[in-house]
Amino acid sequence: GGALPDPASQTQTTGPIEAPAELGATPPGPVPRLGPALAVRLQGGRTGEFFSLMGQVTTIGRSPECDIFLDDITVSRAHAEVREEPAGFVLVDDGSTNGTYVNRRVLEAPQILADGDEVQVGKFRLVFIA
Repeated sequence: GGALPDPASQTQTTGPIEAPAELGATPPGPVPRLGPALAVRLQGGRTGEFFSLMGQVTTIGRSPECDIFLDDITVSRAHAEVREEPAGFVLVDDGSTNGTYVNRRVLEAPQILADGDEVQVGKFRLVFIA
């Protein structure tokens, strides 16, 4: 076999590289969050989907017109909604047939959601991300 070349003979000294101003260099720090959302935690092929809560009212139901469309017979056409209010994001059941649950308890009145709350709509389990 042959001798390996000396690694020191193949190194180059370089200086710091600055990104051109037109590229808009991003300062180091935390990655910006996308904002409040509901994430599907459990339901077949939809597990891991995220739904941003960007409007004043986000509708949830089986109707294709809903902001969060959950196509399953266990979900009412207009099942529930999340309202952005000064106190936070409030979950409201819209008179659904099978009810809406927060942390496995039936939602009997509008409830302010806390980060990590599990919302169940029909067979779908969603997690609130503040």
